[in-house]
Amino acid sequence: MANTSSAKKKVRVIERKTIAREMYRNKIKTYIKKVESLITEKDQKSAMELLKKVDPKLQASKNKKIFSKAKISRIQKRLNSRVVQLKKK
Repeated sequence: MANTSSAKKKVRVIERKTIAREMYRNKIKTYIKKVESLITEKDQKSAMELLKKVDPKLQASKNKKIFSKAKISRIQKRLNSRVVQLKKK
């Protein structure tokens, strides 16, 4: 357990940041699930529009240390390729 007052404050700050990051991560996951549901419904136009809104939020999550750069690019690649596949079919 933290002994000094600065260490106690640091614990509080870490808890606050953890909660904020969890909320942001959950929000992004919800957007990803919405895009995936549009893909399963084969609604390419709506999926593409939502994906364009999600991409900047994914990029911002890298700066906020929520997802790693590799995970973000993996998510974007998978979603983009699935949306393009809808166009080909």
